[in-house]
Amino acid sequence: MQPSNRIDGQNRGNILPIRRTDFHERKLPIRGICGTAEFPTPPSSEFNRYASAMLHENGEFFFGMSPSARRDFESLATPVQCSSAKLLIVEQQKPCNILFLLEGQVNISMTSLNGKQFLLGVAHAGEILGLASAISGDPSEIRAVARHPCKIAFLRRQDFLDFLLRYPPASRYIALELSLLCQRISERLRILGLTTSVRARLASLLLEWCREGRHTEQRTHIPFFLTHGEIADCIGSSRESITRTLTDFKNQDLVRVQGATLFVPSRPALAIYAGIDPQSNRHDPAPGA
Repeated sequence: MQPSNRIDGQNRGNILPIRRTDFHERKLPIRGICGTAEFPTPPSSEFNRYASAMLHENGEFFFGMSPSARRDFESLATPVQCSSAKLLIVEQQKPCNILFLLEGQVNISMTSLNGKQFLLGVAHAGEILGLASAISGDPSEIRAVARHPCKIAFLRRQDFLDFLLRYPPASRYIALELSLLCQRISERLRILGLTTSVRARLASLLLEWCREGRHTEQRTHIPFFLTHGEIADCIGSSRESITRTLTDFKNQDLVRVQGATLFVPSRPALAIYAGIDPQSNRHDPAPGA
């Protein structure tokens, strides 16, 4: 779930505006998706500066919306900030709210029947948390935990659904978001269900990240902020196996790591290890990258 620049797989990094009123130093309970939790909110003056900057970004959710639609959304949304490791969404809880991630990163995971946790990805600023559950009304299938202190805005589920009915451009965006979510889940199922070795699974995961990385003539640049244990949770492996396999990939010049960036010199070469035809377009950049 890396941030990108367009809704067709590229622009998910824009920030969403939220309302500027009723923003005082207090603790606000969030119920429904979040269970019952308390999030301290920052001073009003700080938020006004922050909200102004976010409005200038003109997030994809508001593309094509009228000024009155934006004001309507702002009047419904409540801004909060939460600490690192804060549990934002609980599995199997009925949704009452929907969360918009304004700043920070959130781990999205789910638990298998035998209790093993799988990390589905990391949500970044501009993404909507708990969308599928909010639309369907079914209990949440995911767990969302803040990686670092982050800022979010939440709406009551019914207010959000009513807003979509009033403003069709927002509904089209949500349909695209749900389609992208299905595509990501299909990719992860392909890795877990059709790939047997840790080497092939890791190569497939890196190729998945490559699609939304930054591409130059020589190599692909991927933000590399997950721990080896978290990468293991992505593909159903162990931290030790990931460490060994990454070392092998480095020795064979399949990947290079510099600080918080991972470089892939040749996607076709990595595709061979993933068991993918190097001539296939499955490892090519997403459209417009």
